[in-house]
Amino acid sequence: MLRVEVYSHSRHRHLGEQIANLYHSAVTAIDDARYSAAQRLAWSAAPRSGRYWQLRLKRAQAWVMLKGCEQSPLCVGFVLLETTFRERGYIACLYVAPDSQRQGVASSLIEAAKKWALTQGYHHLTTDASALSKPVFERAGFRLRHKSYQEKSGQMFGSYFMKLILPPLEHES
Repeated sequence: MLRVEVYSHSRHRHLGEQIANLYHSAVTAIDDARYSAAQRLAWSAAPRSGRYWQLRLKRAQAWVMLKGCEQSPLCVGFVLLETTFRERGYIACLYVAPDSQRQGVASSLIEAAKKWALTQGYHHLTTDASALSKPVFERAGFRLRHKSYQEKSGQMFGSYFMKLILPPLEHES
């Protein structure tokens, strides 16, 4: 059974290594002509440390998609939403384990982020979507603003800057 949970450092920090491996395996498993082997290597040459991911998730708002029992869950996806003033509402990461892709995991994670952002009074969400995640974000209501480019480890990556306007939260009278 799959379930989305808000990332809590006290409850989920043990998932750091799983998330590190999930990120790396999601990148290295890309089988799409739009990304060369050199680009995939620049994107993720090796799994980062579990500690890196613990700290990154702790400093943002994040959700994890878990599978299995409560005592030893397996993380099959995660989304990270920046909450700092300058980048408030920016989806910095959305990754799903290769064997859990095309099962609605990414859509469920985006939906959790959208619901939370609404309750926090955010006016919009943004992201720089990859060529692979662009359709997922489009289905969630994000619209393309412009194409952008990022350089990483000597490789150039095209991405799609996308924005979702959130409706104002209606208050019950």
